[in-house]
Amino acid sequence: MRRFLLVWLWFPVTITTLLTSFFLLSQYSQVREIEALAKNTVREHYLDNGYQMYASLPSVLGSFSSALRSGDARPEILRLYLQKYQSPLLPYAEEIVRLSDEYGLDFRLIVAIAQCESNVCKKIPDDSYNCWGFENGATKFQSWDHALHRVAKTLKEGYIDQGLITPEQIMAKYAPPSVEKGGPWAKCVRQFTEEME
Repeated sequence: MRRFLLVWLWFPVTITTLLTSFFLLSQYSQVREIEALAKNTVREHYLDNGYQMYASLPSVLGSFSSALRSGDARPEILRLYLQKYQSPLLPYAEEIVRLSDEYGLDFRLIVAIAQCESNVCKKIPDDSYNCWGFENGATKFQSWDHALHRVAKTLKEGYIDQGLITPEQIMAKYAPPSVEKGGPWAKCVRQFTEEME
């Protein structure tokens, strides 16, 4: 009788175990196919859009991690900011970043000063390209490119190299009357610099 019960129970348990195993294996292979498809789709999307992607699919279904490496975002930050204020400096976003790097400046400084002095170059003396209030607006530059080069060089040599690094330190030489008024120039530069973060 025992043998009969063992054989009688063994058969359904074996069949159930085999069917469960086949079901789980088929689910596992479907999961692997979905993971491979997702990996390729995501990779193609990011590569098509100029990004480089490094990803490793985890063994746990339902989670995914990736690391993206892209180019320098600073020109885009400036571009969006200058576009927001409809500045004529918009086409020069990359040049401003390049000059800032060349002269060791915060990439936002040139634009922040222009914002405080001239509403980002919208209120300047005619044909002066002087957005920075050089000589109270008396300085005339030949072009935007010429102005940007001179401003970057002046900020580096006349301020940064002299140890004047923060907006408050720069203000003492750049806009001395502002010091007596509690420093609105430095507050302005700091505000617009932070707005570009």
